[in-house]
Amino acid sequence: MADKAGADRYIDQTLTEVGLSLAEVKGRYPNELSGGQAQRVAIARALLTRPSLIVADEPVSMLDASLRMSIVNMFRKLKDEQHVTFLYVTHDLATAFYSADRIAVMLRGWIVEMGPVEQVLGSPKHPYTVSLKESIPQADPDKVWNTKTSLVELETDEYMRVGCRFAGRCPAAMDVCRQQVPPNFNHEGRMVKCFLYE
Repeated sequence: MADKAGADRYIDQTLTEVGLSLAEVKGRYPNELSGGQAQRVAIARALLTRPSLIVADEPVSMLDASLRMSIVNMFRKLKDEQHVTFLYVTHDLATAFYSADRIAVMLRGWIVEMGPVEQVLGSPKHPYTVSLKESIPQADPDKVWNTKTSLVELETDEYMRVGCRFAGRCPAAMDVCRQQVPPNFNHEGRMVKCFLYE
């Protein structure tokens, strides 16, 4: 009985780290938890083994804005207080910017730009990173998005392309981009996979 009591205390302590308690969730089925509670329980389960690394794949994609920030703030707290490293996989550049120290921008399986998050998202160099940043809607009715985006090519075409996978949509594409895979260049404190920085 002492082992069960000790286990319950440990589980309760871990749930407390993510803003819950054992009393709140014990005996409840997943469909009886809110979206935020379910995410916190999943994170607590990952923390039970005291890992040094947690891979969080789209951990806030199904949550509303207030819950997103509470989860992201929790990640930052765990990182600072327990020295847990998070590999945070997301399409949400805002939460990535807020929570990350370093960022890697991926396109069709390639890392096209990587470095400190402030540099990469603050002043992107790869044309794909630039287009990602420009695609974020701004809460200003005077700033209308009038950039044209070509979606003629299929995703499979980009994977199978000779040369740079972004060349078919890139406004800066050169002949070399359609003939050779760009190497990784070091430029202004980050890695950029683009012939513009040769």
